[in-house]
Amino acid sequence: MSGLSPRYRTFGELMTELKARLGFVAQGPSSNNNRAVLTSFLQEGHDYLYGKLKPTPARKKATLTLQQGSYLYDWHNDADDEDIDPRGVYAVWIIVSGDQREKMEQGITEYDRSLTSRSHPTRYDTLNGQMEVWPVPDTPYDVIVEYTASQPRFSADSDRPGVPDRLILLYAIAQAKSHYRHPDAQAAGAIFTQMLRQEVSDSHENRRYLVGTQEPQSATVIRGGDGSFTFPVN
Repeated sequence: MSGLSPRYRTFGELMTELKARLGFVAQGPSSNNNRAVLTSFLQEGHDYLYGKLKPTPARKKATLTLQQGSYLYDWHNDADDEDIDPRGVYAVWIIVSGDQREKMEQGITEYDRSLTSRSHPTRYDTLNGQMEVWPVPDTPYDVIVEYTASQPRFSADSDRPGVPDRLILLYAIAQAKSHYRHPDAQAAGAIFTQMLRQEVSDSHENRRYLVGTQEPQSATVIRGGDGSFTFPVN
């Protein structure tokens, strides 16, 4: 997530506004009957925009607490409640005492595992999807994991997206209006297309591109043979 991500509205906030924009709030509790399909539109918009805008991956730190006698731990950032992809880890440090920290080396051999001595861990690896440390900790230690975050989760009400929330909302509105056959679906699609084009332009204003000479007469929501919807963006 970028430094601006905390300013983005949460999944729950976007869901509430999406229902309001579609007129579902007046339905009261029965509006929850539409939650599953609206959730899919919000998540689909997040996935589509993340791939389209390609935001700069965020470098993050997480603290894992090692327990005496335990050598396997989840790759998980508890503070941000997100999983850590081991492939994105570029440094692991162990706090030996006070402010003293040592960098842990990656890789644990079968010979290492055969040794039974306990002390502060000096090596780490991934075993069955978990973080393995060696030697086995002789006392609790804090470990700092530096990593590059992948696309953030976007499913719980408190989750914040990794791309501009207004674009996700506009995408979901256009998709939903087409799905429910609202007469202004095409207009909603055109607004999304225009806003996305502006966002792409602002994000890459210092880069050079080859641009075609023809512009479409209008932006439309296109429904494919498989029932999916697409938004043409140049």
